[in-house]
Amino acid sequence: MVSDSLPWAAAGNGEANMADFHFLRPYWLVALIPALLIWWGYVRRSDQLERWRETIDPHLLEHLLVGQQGQSRLRPVNVLLATWIAAIFALAGPTWQQEPSPFVDDAAGLMVLLKVSETMQSSDVQPSRLERAKQKLKDLLELREGASTGLIVYSGSAHLVMPLTRDDRIISAMIEDLTPELMPVEGDDLAQALQLAERMVAQTGLPGSALVISDAVAPAQQSLLNGAKGVPVQFLSMQPANAPLDQGLQKSAEVLDGKVVRLSVDTSDVEQIAARARTELSSVANADGGERWRDSGILLLPLVACCLLLWFRKGAVIG
Repeated sequence: MVSDSLPWAAAGNGEANMADFHFLRPYWLVALIPALLIWWGYVRRSDQLERWRETIDPHLLEHLLVGQQGQSRLRPVNVLLATWIAAIFALAGPTWQQEPSPFVDDAAGLMVLLKVSETMQSSDVQPSRLERAKQKLKDLLELREGASTGLIVYSGSAHLVMPLTRDDRIISAMIEDLTPELMPVEGDDLAQALQLAERMVAQTGLPGSALVISDAVAPAQQSLLNGAKGVPVQFLSMQPANAPLDQGLQKSAEVLDGKVVRLSVDTSDVEQIAARARTELSSVANADGGERWRDSGILLLPLVACCLLLWFRKGAVIG
């Protein structure tokens, strides 16, 4: 947790910056004190020449020693100390870089607002605007497999069909029977649909965004959209690719700081939408603390393993 880091830790931006170096669990560094004390105490206790150093000059003592000059510094007690130090630093969690939370993609919420009105029955897009919208929604569900998606239908009123769910098959089955005849009121109440989407996202307690699949937006709606900026919004225009973009839809996107994606014959349109939904979600999640410091203590594990391998040397015993 970042809250456990040292107070002088600076916030990172996802890139490596050694000025942001700190420890996620600095309290583990306290373990260095007993480790060093144990090592120093053992070295002093096992030094059989200590009493001779007190009575013989060092330059004379070295000529009186037999078999001491070639003594390796890789003594088991020194290897043990190196293992302890590397393990303690790994447990302390050194870090200098931020990364997105691994739960951000799992928590990806996208509320789809599908306009189901008489204008969506137009056949200038084959087989019709509404049927093509259903096909595009299925393509989007395949691209977002495993992510949470919800569905709201609207015309003169807005209605929740499915809250955020990971079961794409339910949404795919439900959209098959959607027709304008099922809507109680004909019209275009996008503002109400967006407010409902915001409530659905808020209930999850997780960041999310909205996609409006529509052919047009009534001019009267634009003044009502200023109060519907709770989630990032993007639009998929269901008008023919060669037709002028509906001015109401374009102005609504400007009011909501959203982007309009034009209908395409391939899947490039839904690919843009899926990619933008991930980007917008990451931005919202980061603003809400969705990033975390990357624990680089794992990088010290090979050093710990190498130190442990030295214990397999013949005679590597601490007595």
